[in-house]
This record gives sequence, C-alpha cells and structure tokens, in this order.
Amino acid sequence: MYTLITIFYLSFIAMAVMVIFKRKEIKTGKPSVFSRMGQGSDHFFHAIFGGFNKGFSYINKHTFIAVAQWLTYHVLVRVRKVYVEVKHQALANPHGKRMIDAVRGRGEIKTHGASFYLRKISEKGSSK
Repeated sequence: MYTLITIFYLSFIAMAVMVIFKRKEIKTGKPSVFSRMGQGSDHFFHAIFGGFNKGFSYINKHTFIAVAQWLTYHVLVRVRKVYVEVKHQALANPHGKRMIDAVRGRGEIKTHGASFYLRKISEKGSSK
C-alpha cells in the first residue's frame, strides 16, 4: 500500500518537474537537459505518431461501423464459446440441469408456494 502511494507521489513530482523545465525551455528558447537527451529518439516517435495520425485519417463513419461490427462479432463469438462450455458443464451436473430448467421455467410449479401469476400460468398449462 505504501509502495503504491510512494510511486504515485514520485511520479507526480517528476511530472511537475518536467512541466517546470518545459516552461523554462519555452520562455528562454534554449532546449533543456531532457530535450537534449531525447533528441536522438525524436525521429522514432515522430514516425510512430505519424503512423497513428495516418491510420486515424482513414477512419470515417463507414469504416468505423465496419471495424465496430468486426470487433463485436469476434467478441461475441468468444463469449458464446464460454457460454456453451459453461452450459455443457452445468448440464453434466444434475444440480446444474435442474438450475437451467428452473431458469427456463421448466421446473415444477407448486400451487401452494407460487405467486398468483405463476399459479395462473400453471393452471393454463395443465388444462391444455
């Protein structure tokens, strides 16, 4: 717990120091120590952010909908696989089968313990 708090405050102080150095750099026009250290990797980060910018420029309403549908399909396929596996495991267990039947409403309805609505449904079901 104290480790997380310490890390948070150290990060917060480091960000504040970087903002102060950046403010000084903008006022004076001279690059700070951090800017000079990072000059060697500037081209790398410019290429990465340029690629992101180019990729985002291709996204319009139609491509966004297509990507969203593609992602939704793949997420739902995986969720369905998990559901089918859990259902299979539940059906292998007698208590699980009873639970699934109860959720589906296929269990036995006792007239003395059921609500008025369920009694009415059981009477209609038994009269057919």
